[in-house]
Amino acid sequence: MQSDTYYLEYELHDGTRVFLAFDNENDRDGCHISLDMYKAQLGPITQEVLDRILGKFNGRIAGFPG
Repeated sequence: MQSDTYYLEYELHDGTRVFLAFDNENDRDGCHISLDMYKAQLGPITQEVLDRILGKFNGRIAGFPG
């Protein structure tokens, strides 16, 4: 059985860009929505905020774009 990985590229408040990886498309989409809602309602996305939200959606940091 083939396992798909779903990716999301996101920019933190300090300009750092990260690639996030998820095993489930719904987790990727939910994480993206949650990050954007947090940013709009509560403030900047820091590394700590990213780690907390990423954990809720079973995601991981896959890398940093060049």
